[in-house]
Amino acid sequence: MDRYDRQMRVRQIGTDGQKKIMQATLLIVGIGALGSYAAELATRMGFKKLILIDRDFVEWSNLQRQTLFTEQDVQDKLPKAYAAKKHLEAINRNVHIESIVDDANLETLSGYESEVDAVLDCTDNFATRRFLNAFCHAHDLPWIYTSCAGTYASVFPVRSQNSACLTCLIGETPQTNEASCDLIGVHAPLIPITAGFQVSLLTRLLLDENFEYNVFYQLDNWTMTFQSLKVAKQPDCPSCGSHSGLETNFSEKPVALCGKDTVQFRLPSRKRAEFTQITKRLQAEEIEFSQNPFILTFSFSAYTFSVFKNGRVLIHGTSDLTEAKKAYHHFFN
Repeated sequence: MDRYDRQMRVRQIGTDGQKKIMQATLLIVGIGALGSYAAELATRMGFKKLILIDRDFVEWSNLQRQTLFTEQDVQDKLPKAYAAKKHLEAINRNVHIESIVDDANLETLSGYESEVDAVLDCTDNFATRRFLNAFCHAHDLPWIYTSCAGTYASVFPVRSQNSACLTCLIGETPQTNEASCDLIGVHAPLIPITAGFQVSLLTRLLLDENFEYNVFYQLDNWTMTFQSLKVAKQPDCPSCGSHSGLETNFSEKPVALCGKDTVQFRLPSRKRAEFTQITKRLQAEEIEFSQNPFILTFSFSAYTFSVFKNGRVLIHGTSDLTEAKKAYHHFFN
């Protein structure tokens, strides 16, 4: 326990609190800026197990604020969840790290609800957050909604069987994502501040029997201002009220990814990608490609394809579904 000596000296944690931390399993959804910081903090704190899920791979634009990743990860085009697992295991070999390279949805997370103690939302879209809101409500799991863009951050701990949920706070899911960091940027120092605040709340809700939900926190790291607001649970809320239900999220259909000039597809019947078959087709058309165990990449016309082993296909260079479908159907049924 010498490794965690300075942490156990904190009065609110102590030896008993450290033991609880070392028995807890976290699900971290989104291993980008917030998620990579939160995962590193949790690894250094000594949590029993981290389950990391993210659908993306490491890109050059990530390195400005995602300090867990390296230039080599970009060059190797590693999925974020896998790259994070590799780096985190080098930090603390006693923490069990599991990585999932996929969307967070009912299929990919089914079965994990029985082993997870808390969920951290580190995503960048409300479709996934809406799913997490329903998933955690259905299984009575505490989770922490967190977002940051520009110089603003929002954090909201939820356990909606008995407290307000995300829909109680913001209403129905917005049709547009106007506060995405892909659109308005993000001040790099805001990320560790927000991740630290998120993990602090996580630690409190796991250790403090009197932890208070129904509080929404906002901060601005440019003006150095902070506020907290009470949130009331809505009895007729469609997400946590008596008529709420659990849905899969958006990943079953082709979708333009907000701010990324990219369209995502799924291979038919959610089949896994047969890299050998695809590369034979590319060789027949004399199309150059690169691959690792997770992703096959090639260019066609004005677009770049990223084909994931789990059957996801990203077409970069357009947000137009019609144009993307034409390119997609050149190679796939």
